[in-house]
Amino acid sequence: MMKNHFWIIALAILPLSLSAQTKSAVRRPVASTSRSAATRSNNGVHTGTLTEKKTATAPKPAPTPATSETPALVAVQPTLSESVRTASTQPMTRQHETTAPARPTYTRQSNFHVGLRFGGNSGTIGGADPASVGQGVQLARVMGFHGGLVFNMGGPTFSVQPEVLFSQYGVRFALGSDYLQLKYNMVEVPVLLKVAFGQPKLRFFVNAGPVGTYVVSGTISVREGGQSEAQAIDMSGEGRFFYGVAGGAGVAIQAGTGKVLLEGRYNYLMADHEDGSTTKPQNAMLSVGYLFPLGGR
Repeated sequence: MMKNHFWIIALAILPLSLSAQTKSAVRRPVASTSRSAATRSNNGVHTGTLTEKKTATAPKPAPTPATSETPALVAVQPTLSESVRTASTQPMTRQHETTAPARPTYTRQSNFHVGLRFGGNSGTIGGADPASVGQGVQLARVMGFHGGLVFNMGGPTFSVQPEVLFSQYGVRFALGSDYLQLKYNMVEVPVLLKVAFGQPKLRFFVNAGPVGTYVVSGTISVREGGQSEAQAIDMSGEGRFFYGVAGGAGVAIQAGTGKVLLEGRYNYLMADHEDGSTTKPQNAMLSVGYLFPLGGR
C-alpha cells in the first residue's frame, strides 16, 4: 500500500518537474542575453585589464637627469629659431637685390683743364754782332718775367696745351759796367703737344710745339759813366711778329682737385726784317703753375 502511494506521488511530482524544466528552458534566452551583456562588459574589463597589463609590463626608458636635458633645449632652441629666421629672410633679400640692383659708381676724369702760369725769363738775341757796338763788347742775357693763362685738353697721357702769355725778351751789350740793353714786351701763344707719364699723383711730362709772338712795346736802356737813361723803341719800322718753336719738361704734382706744375722751357724765335737781317730772340723760362679741371665728377 505504501509502495502504491509512492508511485502515485512520484507520478504526481514528475509532471511538475517536467514543467519546471520546460520553463527554465524557455527562460534560457534571457539568461543568455544577460550572459552576453555580462560577456561584453567582461570583455571590456578584460581588454582594459590587458591594456593595463601591457602598459605595466612595457619596459620604461631609463630616466635622464633633468639637469642635462634643460641646457640642451635652451642651447638648441634659439639656434633653430635663428636659423629659421635667417633662412626666411635670405630669399627676400636676394629677391630684392635682383629686382633693384645697385647702380655702379664711377668717376669720370675731366678732359679739360685751365690754370695760370708765371715765372722768370733769361733772354738773349741770336745773330747780334757785339763788335758792331764797340771794341771788347760782349753779349749778356737779360732777366725778365712771364705769366698768363694755360689751357689743357686731352687725357692723362696725351694732351694739347695752348697758352696765352705775356713774356719779356731782350739782349744786353756790355762793356765793363757800361751797357746798352734792348728789352721787348711780347704776347706769345705757344701750342704744345704734351706727353705725361708716371703715377697719378706725381707725373713727369715733356712738351713741344710751335709758338707765335707779337711785339707790344720795347725799351732801350743805356748806362755809361755811372748814369742811366731809358726810352721807348720806335716800332713803326720794325716787324712785330715773330714765330718759332718751344719745348720743355717738368713735373705735375696732385694738389687738391688740380695739379701744381713745375716746368723749364726754352723758346727759340726768329723774324726777318726789310733790310734782310734776321733777329732771333731766345728765352730760357722757369715757371710754376696750377691747373684745375673743368667738368667731370
